Amino acid sequence: MRATLTGLLGLAATLSHAAPPPPVMLPVDGPCTAPPPGATLTLSQARLDALRCNRDIITARRGEEASQADIQVASQRPNPVLSLGVANINPHLGVGAGNLRSKTVDSTLRVDQLIETANKGNLRTEAARKASVAAGEQLQAVTAQQAGAVEQAYFEALVSQDHVAVLTETLALYGRTQQASETRLKAGDVARTDVTKLQLDTLRARNDLRAARADHAGDLAALAQAMGVPGTLADVRLANEWPGLDAAVPPLDPDIVQRRPDVMAAEARLAAAASARDLARAGRVPDVTVGAQAEHYPTSDSNPTGTGNSFGVFVSVPLQMRHRNDGEARRAEVDYYAALDDRNRVLLEAQNEIERLRSQLEAARQSLAEMRESVVPAAESVANSAEFAYTRGATGVLDLLDARRALRQTRIDAADAQGNYAKALSAYRTALQVSATPAGNLDPATPATPVTPSVPSGTDSSATPQNATPNNAQLPQVRSNASRP
Repeated sequence: MRATLTGLLGLAATLSHAAPPPPVMLPVDGPCTAPPPGATLTLSQARLDALRCNRDIITARRGEEASQADIQVASQRPNPVLSLGVANINPHLGVGAGNLRSKTVDSTLRVDQLIETANKGNLRTEAARKASVAAGEQLQAVTAQQAGAVEQAYFEALVSQDHVAVLTETLALYGRTQQASETRLKAGDVARTDVTKLQLDTLRARNDLRAARADHAGDLAALAQAMGVPGTLADVRLANEWPGLDAAVPPLDPDIVQRRPDVMAAEARLAAAASARDLARAGRVPDVTVGAQAEHYPTSDSNPTGTGNSFGVFVSVPLQMRHRNDGEARRAEVDYYAALDDRNRVLLEAQNEIERLRSQLEAARQSLAEMRESVVPAAESVANSAEFAYTRGATGVLDLLDARRALRQTRIDAADAQGNYAKALSAYRTALQVSATPAGNLDPATPATPVTPSVPSGTDSSATPQNATPNNAQLPQVRSNASRP
């Protein structure tokens, strides 16, 4: 468990925007408390809190711990059964005189032991071990997914925080202009209608600011939920940790899909299903129960037929007259094919996701670069010219208001573009996370070119070879652990 948590924390650390640091030991236990009011929350602190407090990560960690307990359960062999009995008690003749050993009753001491055949004990332990590996891989997958979700929520809240800042600055600018217009109105330099138009735009900006603050409060509450901390982070400010356009992007390794935690988890579940199938097939061989018995039946005047001390051994085997556990074997066969289908689905989805996120990242990067280099400077230049012309009386208030509206919307769009780029980069990095499990630690359960499997109805699963796959529907070729270097 300690080694697994170390790998998980190292995996989560690679989600930062700097170069991936080496895995370090971080506390996985601790109080889940929100930052104090007025504090500044950083992205790294949000991720660390999520590792301790995120409900999905905690649930996955408990599942991994339970799977380790399942190994101990599976490795336990059947206990012997001790039986004590007294028979042949005759109420009419009595039990005779003397001590308990001399009583005229038939006393029996018996020990029975179930002996598992067909290597069931080792197969059961192996299935539990592989299921535990699958739970560990699933824990890593959930950790990567939830850390990515925290980053997405953080950047979403940071975008709304920038919206509030832009609208606050815009409202302050309207306030200064309105005061100047009141002064000019008294001097007769502007008309009353122009001042009224400024007042209306000021009211609109105030309403927009109020709505932006409400959106930001909702985004902060969503961030707190993703982190797993109580409260809504209403009085917390987020650190302005935007990634730059030159932020490092991990290269696309063709083999990285095979090393993703969700793909490794699906591979591990497939290996566990294969072991469970072997165990179910072994269930067709009946187990044997052996027993040994000691019997004490003394003789007396009232019971001259006693046998004294006698011993016996027994062997019992279930008669497979009605079934040979074929239902269990067939169910395990179907479960194996379902795990194979799930592995193929997860692998294909991972391939498609990486390609899709790569395209989104490039589009977001280009949009942000264009916004910074062209759109925002142009909008600021137009707004500055309109402000200068209005103060000199060269243009009317409508031109000034149009320029301000355009600048305000451009700055909001720039904040959205920055957020889209940050979220696209975070999602792409999350999609390229790899498992902390060494590459050769999972046993390949299928050939390198799987096909869509299904057990035809009415077919005896006992006739299906271990690695046979029906050829009713061919899937695109995917690589399994057997083909990894």
